[in-house]
Amino acid sequence: MSANPEGAAADTPRNTASLFARVSRNSERIIIPINDSALNPANDLPAIYCLHDITGAAGSEYVDLAQRLDKDVRFYGVQAPPKKMQDPRFGESIESLAACYAEALQRFQPTGPFFVGGFCAGAIVALEIAQQLVVSGRQVGLLVAIDAAPENTHPEWKPWYPTYLLALARNVPGWIQLGGLTRQKDGHSLGRRIAHSAIALGRSALGHNPTQNRAGEYSIDGWMDLTRYPIEQRQFINRFYAACFKYFAKDYHGEVVIYEANTKPLFHLPQLHSRWRGIAPRAVTKSVPGTHHCLMREPYVISMARDVPQRIQAYLAASSDRTQ
Repeated sequence: MSANPEGAAADTPRNTASLFARVSRNSERIIIPINDSALNPANDLPAIYCLHDITGAAGSEYVDLAQRLDKDVRFYGVQAPPKKMQDPRFGESIESLAACYAEALQRFQPTGPFFVGGFCAGAIVALEIAQQLVVSGRQVGLLVAIDAAPENTHPEWKPWYPTYLLALARNVPGWIQLGGLTRQKDGHSLGRRIAHSAIALGRSALGHNPTQNRAGEYSIDGWMDLTRYPIEQRQFINRFYAACFKYFAKDYHGEVVIYEANTKPLFHLPQLHSRWRGIAPRAVTKSVPGTHHCLMREPYVISMARDVPQRIQAYLAASSDRTQ
């Protein structure tokens, strides 16, 4: 496998700490190294490319995982270039976003199989990238979906099924420990969080989609504070968020591993396994410790960090056996 560094050599950071310097609003860079193994362009270790979250930034959420993989795998983040965010059409659809990134990946890595993944909304874009890479004739060895699934897929259990309700009840102690009390300063704030979740659940039961605003458009403003982001990034975030709900995934026949947090949200079961298996029959699910909000951090990330390199090496070994 060979890699062709994107951009001038002077643009390559000397260490991963420099990844978090202020990014120029005119930057067009898409692929950034996250761990030390990725900083050496002559390194022939396998590479994994992980997609940005809903904010368009790919960096801080992957650092703990990337550092754990440092000696085994080159880890790259795929970010939304700040300059492209200024285009009001950029991010309007998952397909167009994936096309931009798939082209950049093929320039960056001209040969060899791709290992792609993403956390949260990044998993949806990673799926479409994998689809487009395969159509273009490239190999995708593994698709990694971290605690996420495409929106328009069908879970096994409906919210009123007894098995669904029983699973919710069993989840409460773990949520209180990890998803509630550890993220709240006091019981009063925890109570507000529970009340907010209950209201959202009630609105959903009455047919009101909590992800849509009064105009019927998908908007993230209702539950995420966007004021700390520049205006162009805020607009991109809302376009990208809406695109996730409009995207209908095609069947995917490659290898997929789903890392699912073993502690679920308080009032909702994501049911990632059944939702992925509906479009990807070879998908397998591995439960990992933590919640959606903490599974990417130490110490919860250790289980995932041990598993990813093993799956990549298993694919490479199997490929080598087939060519002999």
